Amino acid sequence: MEKSFRTFIGLPLRVESGFLHARMELMKALDGERISWTDPDQYHVTLRFIGDTDSLFIHEIGSALHKHITVPCQISLETVKLGSFGPRKGPRVIWVGFEETAFFDSLKSEVDYVLELCGFPANEHPFRAHLTLGRVRSLRRLQAYYNALEEMDQKFRTTVHFTKLVFFRSVLGPGGPQYSVLDELIFR
Repeated sequence: MEKSFRTFIGLPLRVESGFLHARMELMKALDGERISWTDPDQYHVTLRFIGDTDSLFIHEIGSALHKHITVPCQISLETVKLGSFGPRKGPRVIWVGFEETAFFDSLKSEVDYVLELCGFPANEHPFRAHLTLGRVRSLRRLQAYYNALEEMDQKFRTTVHFTKLVFFRSVLGPGGPQYSVLDELIFR
């Protein structure tokens, strides 16, 4: 039996066909750049990356989530911005943000509380709810990259629906990470 798993807590989501079409356009505009694109079947908003988690804590975390998270109603939210994380000369992540943030902030706060109860200290990194479209490995045409993001921004505006909170296991592989569900809370 494995001693530890790479884990995180997130909100899986599905996007509409127009969003997927915009994704293909953006991929085409950035063809030739070293970008690892996220598989749409794995789209999610990460509330908390935990990292290597001893297998003995998996059940404890799942139980604590069920006990201490206020299960919200299913919700639909609007995406509003196509952006990039990282320094201007070395962007690392292409993301889409959300107009409404209170929903994410509230759940993030509860998840952090649960993890502190389980012995995982609070994360000091600032939190911004986002959907990762791709991870930038390197760019040859920096200005063309920013031009493409600016030109495509409006095409990524859509509604996404959230129906559950998931405690995920992430296994890194040559084709990108593969996620499996360790536990989940279905929204009302």
